[in-house]
Amino acid sequence: MQKSVWELTSEWWNEVRLKVNHGVVYMDSSMAELLHWSGGVDILLSSGAVDVREFSSFESAQGSQKKGVFMTSSPLSGVTLDIIRDVVTQSHFQYVIVMTTVSPQLYTSAQSSSDKALEELEEQVLEWMGNMNYTAEITHIPLFGAEVCPGLFISPAFSHLFPLLSTDLNQIAYQYRSATKDSKPLEELKDVEMHHLPEKLQFELKSLASGLHALLQCIDVREDVYFIGNTSRLVATELDVYPPARARRKTVQNRASLVLIDRSLDLATCVTHQLDTLLDKLLNTLPALPGHQTDRLVDVHSLTNVICTNQFARVILPGSLSPTSCSSQPTHLLPLVHKKLKEAILDVNRKLVEAASAEKLPINLSGRPGRVTADQLESTASLFKGKYPLIMKHLDLLQVSMATSQALKHPSSSKNDTAVLIEKNLTQTIADYVDDTTPSAIALLSKLILKEMTKPANERNLTLDDVLCLITYMYAVSDGECGDEEEEKTLREQFVKWILDDTDNLPPLVRQIVGDTVNSSILADLIERLWEKLDAVATARSDLQQFRSVLDPGDDMTPTSVKSLARQILEKIVDPSKPDLSDIECKSGGLKDLLKSGFGFFKGSGKPRPGDTPLLLLFFIGGVTAGEVKQIKEVVDKAKPQFEVLVGATRLSNKDTTLESLFVADNINFNS
Repeated sequence: MQKSVWELTSEWWNEVRLKVNHGVVYMDSSMAELLHWSGGVDILLSSGAVDVREFSSFESAQGSQKKGVFMTSSPLSGVTLDIIRDVVTQSHFQYVIVMTTVSPQLYTSAQSSSDKALEELEEQVLEWMGNMNYTAEITHIPLFGAEVCPGLFISPAFSHLFPLLSTDLNQIAYQYRSATKDSKPLEELKDVEMHHLPEKLQFELKSLASGLHALLQCIDVREDVYFIGNTSRLVATELDVYPPARARRKTVQNRASLVLIDRSLDLATCVTHQLDTLLDKLLNTLPALPGHQTDRLVDVHSLTNVICTNQFARVILPGSLSPTSCSSQPTHLLPLVHKKLKEAILDVNRKLVEAASAEKLPINLSGRPGRVTADQLESTASLFKGKYPLIMKHLDLLQVSMATSQALKHPSSSKNDTAVLIEKNLTQTIADYVDDTTPSAIALLSKLILKEMTKPANERNLTLDDVLCLITYMYAVSDGECGDEEEEKTLREQFVKWILDDTDNLPPLVRQIVGDTVNSSILADLIERLWEKLDAVATARSDLQQFRSVLDPGDDMTPTSVKSLARQILEKIVDPSKPDLSDIECKSGGLKDLLKSGFGFFKGSGKPRPGDTPLLLLFFIGGVTAGEVKQIKEVVDKAKPQFEVLVGATRLSNKDTTLESLFVADNINFNS
């Protein structure tokens, strides 16, 4: 790949830099998150922006501020236009710039060109400014992704997207019939096409395809598009027919393979307590940075000399995991992604000690060799306390060190072992399950959870959120073969009872699911619907052949384990014997590709494969874990294929966000 995602992002932000001088910048949350991962607000302030504010109707500029810059990841219509109007009419701007990441191709009519649509919007903004002689400029900037570390990027504007499940089918069919009066039934997810979906969801999927096109255009490649999963199929189809993408593919010579993957096909890897990387540990332990989907909040108060008597009245900004500078490609998270958990902790400690030593700080090297504790990290980091020039110099490292220390000290860390042990027992039981003559995973889980739930609440190692996470893990691993109907009914009834018993002390996720009013009849209905989603998770891979199971049976030397779908897919792609990839479908574009894939006898070549191009881009709709990225790197390092691998996702996944997307969010009628 000629340019990294970081280089592309820097080029995009350089375009922004040219437009913000003397301006008040208004950004929506997705744009703010992109900016956050690309170097932070200094990108704008150092380019002359006088202020950076929330994209909200409640904002306005001072009378002396004559330039407004709006940055949004939404189409210039509806609420987005209302907010721009409100801010402009409440201010005294003479120059307004509106930058959107949404291509004008997506919200212009067939009768109107994109240029004409933008001109009409510019005139509208001038009317709001109250003087047609002022200046209004509307432009599209393809800010699509932000690099977390080399080889891994996320797309915050699409962090809310989650693949469709079979439980969504009835709602899709009902809304489609109500809108069109079409009585043709939708029996399976594979019957769902783009026009069956609500307009907002259609627009989001089309926007994702447009964003992928923008990325591929900047990389300067023409892609072969592959998909695995029904939502990925819809995005692949849209990218295939997207006019700018078709035009690009006719002129560009460099080739790449894009493989779109539905997160819902492997939820076990997202909800497991068996965390193999330090970044997954941090994402699953520390609280989210307010207003962000991916980054974590790191308490750096102890590095300052600020005396704060009220823990809720912090007077400094929280720390985070994102890079603090955009001057060079961020690599500080690489060990947290590519190394095993213990190795990464040792690496963080080593770098922290080296930094303290280089600054001639009085290091205390007490402690056992090869073992790092939270107190050790905290003690070494405290050497920088109040030394603000040194803190700024080593801020990325200090924030990662503090985050590691706080994750190791977190109460959930000591209780995590219980869940890990249960998961391992479940995995082995699922692998050994044949029929009613052998113990079932549901029976085992019910027994283990019952043992925990009979303890007083303050003595339990599992919360009800943990219980739901374990149940989800079981269904995601088992493919539905985890017990009989009676055992499932018993577990469901037990879960209802546990919620009723703990009504006054429900953990966050279960509270979101059941709401504030809890009674037995309503709760039974809610949990029944929840179990329908679990059944959908269990059968998500039922149409697959090669990747139907995520169970690795092991052998005499290794126990049964879960083998992520991501790893399985890449192993098949790099396999030198080039097996048929029956589950990875190719979305061919044009007669040439049709001939290549369908009439190989005449073309002298077989069906195209993802490994046939110099670049392989794996993109996960619904999120990817750091552990999966590590596994992908391990496969690449071992196989040494003749292509480069780049991993992208709508977000970095953790247990909480995955379960919320599965059980709480409306993934069909969301508010974008």
